[in-house]
Amino acid sequence: MLLLINTVERLALWVSRFISSLAALVLFGMMLITCYDVVGRYFFNAPLYSGSELVQVSMAGVIFLSLPVMFFRHEHIVVDLFPIFQKGYLGWALSMIFLTVSAYSLWIVADKTMFYAMRSLEDGDTYEYILMPSFISYGSSEFAPRFVVETFIALSLFFTSLLIGLRLLLVALKPGLSAEETVQAN
Repeated sequence: MLLLINTVERLALWVSRFISSLAALVLFGMMLITCYDVVGRYFFNAPLYSGSELVQVSMAGVIFLSLPVMFFRHEHIVVDLFPIFQKGYLGWALSMIFLTVSAYSLWIVADKTMFYAMRSLEDGDTYEYILMPSFISYGSSEFAPRFVVETFIALSLFFTSLLIGLRLLLVALKPGLSAEETVQAN
């Protein structure tokens, strides 16, 4: 059982590294878009047509690609008001409670986001400025559909919830250690 857990944890670590690399690429692309837009706007009086929307979509990509990695590696911001509650079985129990609440809450948010993505697909919502290439046409519109980004956000939230569940399983198998201590032990 422990070998299976270690294998799953290693696989999740590799997946999180891959996702981190994707987030870095999206961030680099966002930097290129911003530089191109600023240079075009101020030096050539020709800004990028859909620059602001591309940056907004890229920001969503960076945030929601980084979210699963942050939760799995336990790198999110934690305010330690009472450090005495972090150690021992009380810290373990509190970690179990907080991880369960976090996973459930994110699952609910992901479900609602997926609902809005499907509604956006049914309504045919598109971006205002981001154009699609003609060979990837979507319906009768030349603009990019919104449901793609919304579905990506929902899938990222589902994946984050599953990784929190994996972290919950790892904490549950090591009683007496809090979530932070299990990360340090690995």
